[in-house]
Amino acid sequence: MTGGKPRASGRVSLAQAEDHSLDAFLQLMRVQQKLQRQMERVLDGAGLTLPQFDVLANLGMVEGITQQELAERLLVTKGNVCGLLDRMEAAELVQRRPDPKDRRANRLYLTRVGRAALQAAFPTHLGVVQECMSVLSGAEQRTLAQLLGRLDVGD
Repeated sequence: MTGGKPRASGRVSLAQAEDHSLDAFLQLMRVQQKLQRQMERVLDGAGLTLPQFDVLANLGMVEGITQQELAERLLVTKGNVCGLLDRMEAAELVQRRPDPKDRRANRLYLTRVGRAALQAAFPTHLGVVQECMSVLSGAEQRTLAQLLGRLDVGD
């Protein structure tokens, strides 16, 4: 193998990833999917979907952001956010308010119901995160955060 590229035969095997990049990537994806499924089960018990919780958590940290800013934070398109916000607004979890400086934009805020839903779900969510991460020491968690931060570049 040269330069980390598959052999010309067209067949790919894990043995070709001699630098362990494929193994590390697959393990990262497996863990992400496992954690996502676990979090979805927990949030389902709170009557929320994972995307709804993500919106509530983001607005719980920074209210008054635009739909575009929320879409960027969630790594989805503005169209995806629009449909999600329509459903959340109908459930009285969030409120859109016109931006006084830009008539084309809406600012997003938690409602009383949305704030209560976030406050009810967050401790359970945090407990699951802490339980999942408890297999690592504090130092290992910091190292993992640093390594993942290095991977979190660009789109």
